[in-house]
Order: sequence, then structure tokens, then C-alpha cells
Amino acid sequence: MTNILIKNWLITGFILFCTTIQTISAQNKIEVSSFQRIENDITARVTAPMRDQNGEVCALIRVVTTIQDLMFEPDALGITARENKPGEIWLYVPRGARRISIMHTQLGILRNYFYPDIIEKATVYEMVINTGDEVSKVPAVTNTQLLVIRPEPSTADIYIDGDKVPTENGLFTATMKKGTHTYKAEAPMYASESGTIDLGAEQKIMSISLKPRFGYVEIFSLPEQDADVYVDGALVGRTPYKSDRMPLQSYKIRIEKATYFPIDSTVTIKAGETSGLTFKMTSTIRPKEPRRTLVMAEVGYHPSQISYGGMIGFVRKNGFYARFRSDFGSASTELECDDSGILTENGQQAYYKEGVTHKSRLSISAGYLRRIFHPLYLYVGAGYGKRTLAWETVDGELAKNIDHSASGIAAEIGAIGQYKKIALSVGFHTVNFKYNEISIGLGIMF
Repeated sequence: MTNILIKNWLITGFILFCTTIQTISAQNKIEVSSFQRIENDITARVTAPMRDQNGEVCALIRVVTTIQDLMFEPDALGITARENKPGEIWLYVPRGARRISIMHTQLGILRNYFYPDIIEKATVYEMVINTGDEVSKVPAVTNTQLLVIRPEPSTADIYIDGDKVPTENGLFTATMKKGTHTYKAEAPMYASESGTIDLGAEQKIMSISLKPRFGYVEIFSLPEQDADVYVDGALVGRTPYKSDRMPLQSYKIRIEKATYFPIDSTVTIKAGETSGLTFKMTSTIRPKEPRRTLVMAEVGYHPSQISYGGMIGFVRKNGFYARFRSDFGSASTELECDDSGILTENGQQAYYKEGVTHKSRLSISAGYLRRIFHPLYLYVGAGYGKRTLAWETVDGELAKNIDHSASGIAAEIGAIGQYKKIALSVGFHTVNFKYNEISIGLGIMF
């Protein structure tokens, strides 16, 4: 009894094993033996045309197979219509279709088969399906390979063997014949790239990065923005300004803003780079120069007398000043005489104490002060001046020497130099052009 049970188990296991092997061997038997364009077939454009949802005439793919219940999963463009014909399945697809998946409940699935030819409108193609059975089996053609090209930028045009090919989502993907193919990628404002591709036993996935033939420019202005920007004479915007793509060349740049002097420059655009320009503008409205104050102590020199005084002034580009000078002495006279000692009132000779003289000096003036250039200032002014030289007589009276005394209009001219806050002056002062002296001064200007 035990032997009979063991024998039955072995037979059942063998049957299950054979069934599993048969099921596995039945999977994934679908393959495309060939795919080609039928140039002289007018079915798609004359005999039985069909239009897609955009109103464009579809391409027709004749799927040669005896299996009528095959299922098809297209790419994003979809399948417009399907018709089962004797020995064929007709698939109407829109222009530009790229790939298709073929499925069967018994034969398995062929996923993402990329058409080795470009699908064009109103064109007929033949796809021969090999399902692994002896009836429909056609020797497999393995002379195709997958090619994927990813261009940068993604909008670049791709040419294969001289023909422009469609791209989808920035990719060109196709199953093509093995061997050598030429390619070219080009896009506006990029340098084109071309070369050859060798398709062999392995699929080819390549990226093409085109070199830019453009650059950018950024323009800033100081101390203010919102200046008008001109490129080759055309108004393009205001600062701060960032350009769009600019071809590789030199440009004339000009910025303008009210109350500022315009500025001109040039810039050379370099591939893939951003050139930055910063303009420092100068206002046409000259800033008000700060007022400076001058305070100075002075000494007036005459061979026979020294006087002391002070000067105060206020100046920007132009200004004014006031000056006072004296020897702080006193010479009140009742008589006058000439240099020979003769009294003017009676013409008599007076007698004087030898070596006894009295002097007094006083001058008050004001005038114009101007900055010639930093740090040089000039001044010129006028006022009233008085200088008295008196001799004392033996009788104790004072006689003014009219030959060495003067009073009336005082005039002066001089220069002031500045170093930081230190001011030095030198000048000439006269009273009626009769009494003259040289003056020097030291002070501060702030």
C-alpha cells in the first residue's frame, strides 16, 4: 500500500513539473522580427485613410501575425484605431509615435518596443511579429539597437543622418539599425555639435551639452539707482539692470539720470558669463561748499614801528573779512612840524628833546576773501588808518611830524595758505600810500 502511494506522488509531481516548464516556456515569446516602411503602399493615404483627433492623416502599421487577440499599449500619442484583418492587425497611429508594448495572456509581453523608423503621417509600415510557434515564426532580425540622446538645452533640434528627428520631453529615443550614424544638435544662440554614433551590441545613451554663444550683463549705478540704461543706443531698462541673453560681441553702454552727468562705457560679452558694471555718477548740481571760519593773529612791520592785530573771516568759494591793527600807543599832539623841526603854524624852528618820540598806530579795515584753489586764498580790502609820529619839545609839548605821519584811507592785499586747520598769511598794508607796512599772520581755519 505504501509503495502505491509513493508511486502516485511521484507521478503527480512529475506532471506538475512538466506543466510548470511548459507554462514558463510559453512566456515572453513575443518579438518583432522586422519593421520596415512600405513605400508603394497607398492604404494610409488613399485606400483607407484615417485621421487622428487633430485632423491629421494617421500612419498605418500592418502587424503581421496569426494571433488576433494581441493587445497593444501605445505611448502618449495613443492608437487612433485598430482593425483585425486576415493574417494582420492594422494599427492607425498619429505622426511622431515612438514606441509600443505588445501583450498576450499566453505569450507574455514585449515592453516598450521603439520604432526603428520615424513614424510619418499617411505612411504604411510593416511589423512582423514572431510568437515562437512554427506557423508564424520568422527568423528574428537583431540588426537594430536602442539610441537615446539627451540634449542640453532640451529644446535643441536633433538631426540623425541628416534628417531632423522628433524629440519628446527633451529626449530623442529610437530603435535604429546597427552601424555608424551621423548626428547633429543645434539650438539658437548655442554652438552646434556634430559627430558619429556607432550602434553595436549594447544600447547607446548619450548626453549632448551645447556650448552657449551668449552671455549676460549686470549694470548698477551709484549713489542712486533707477538710471536709464542704453545698449547700442536703445533703451533697455533701468538700474539695477540684468540683461537677457546677449550674443557674444562688444556693446556700447550708456546710463542717464536727471541731475547727473551721463556715463558711457563698453562691455564685451563672454560665453556663459555675466559681466558686471558699476557706474559712479556725478551730480550736475554742485553741492554747497561748507562755510569756513578764519581767526588769525597778525603782526605789522615797519622799520620804525611794529603793530599788532587780528583778523576774522568767513568764506566758502567767496567770503569777507574784518581786521583791526594797533600798536596800543598814544600820541596826542597840539603842534605840527616837518622833518626839519619847523613848526607849520608859525614857521619857526622848535627845539626838541633829543631821542624822545611818541608813536601811535591804528587801522580798521574789511574786504573780500576768495578761495583761488585749495589751499590758497586771496584777500583785498580797505578802511581807515592812522599813524602818528610826534617829537617832544623842550617845553614838554608834542609836535606831530607830518612827513612821517599819515591818516585817511587804508588799503591792503594779501594771501592766505591753509594746511589742515592751520592758516598762514602774508600781506601789504598802506595808509594813503604814505605809510606802508608788511603783515604776517598765524591762525586757524575751521
